[in-house]
Amino acid sequence: MRVPQGRMVHLLTVVAIAALLTWTSELASAQAELGPSSSPFGSASATLGAREATTYLNFPIQRLKAVVPALGGIKYDDRQDQLPVILGRVAQHIADVLPRLPNLISREDVYHFQSTADADASGGLAATQPWGRQYRYLLQCQRNRDGSTSIAESRIDGAGKPVKEGGGFTSVRGYGFSYQWLFFTAASQPEFHFRYLGQQEKSGRKTYVVAFAQEPKKVSAPAFFLVDTKRVPFYYQGVLWVDQSSFDIIALRTDLLAPLPLLRQLTTELTFRSVPIRGFDAVFWLPSEVDISSDQGRGPSEENHRYSDYRLFHSESRIVTSP
Repeated sequence: MRVPQGRMVHLLTVVAIAALLTWTSELASAQAELGPSSSPFGSASATLGAREATTYLNFPIQRLKAVVPALGGIKYDDRQDQLPVILGRVAQHIADVLPRLPNLISREDVYHFQSTADADASGGLAATQPWGRQYRYLLQCQRNRDGSTSIAESRIDGAGKPVKEGGGFTSVRGYGFSYQWLFFTAASQPEFHFRYLGQQEKSGRKTYVVAFAQEPKKVSAPAFFLVDTKRVPFYYQGVLWVDQSSFDIIALRTDLLAPLPLLRQLTTELTFRSVPIRGFDAVFWLPSEVDISSDQGRGPSEENHRYSDYRLFHSESRIVTSP
């Protein structure tokens, strides 16, 4: 089976955080972007200029393990010869999986904690109180005429009403992180630099470990931090763990490439698990948990998302619209 290359586009990304991703599995489009002789893995040995000394690509391994504790137990290997093969297999696997991904619904439990109060913040002292919510979480795939698949996420509350993004201090802050694995499509990889770190056992599975960092000049549509009506772009770096046999991404951590004046920290830790879908002859690696740590100058904030009970979502399911 021929696996088409593709193009993944960020249609919208904002903080408090939203992302809408589109994957285009149109070969001609990908070839036009990459060119006949270019490779999505050519950036592995490229430099990042003045910023390189502060990225995960250039940290000594002991410093990187201190910053990313999940790297404990890694068998470090500084040779980069395996990197193109690993990235190519990851991209091929995404290209194979995404066109088969059905519309899904799951239970989502969200827990939020804000460590300190900001006298000027909405909600005052109440904003520092921990809170939890339960939602039905939807991942909906649209097959477009141009060969693309658009993925959109949404939430439904206990009353069956759609949950709006943003809102008060008890609103969900994290959007779009559950499908950050789409960063690593074949045509998106040239926007990143990569560094092979070695091998590590993760959740009982043998994995390859790869660090990555976005190259700002190559990112066509970056994520944005939303302050009132002003959108400030930011960029990612992080680490991914890739299953050695299936080339599924089983864990992914992202951090800011550089802090912003109003966004000092934004760390996400995403884990996946193998999920058989009832009524659908397929097994997918789907988000199991997302931990989001952020600091907007009001003290550290923690938000945890847990996903369970994945099943097919049918369009005839009833959603109550807001009046």
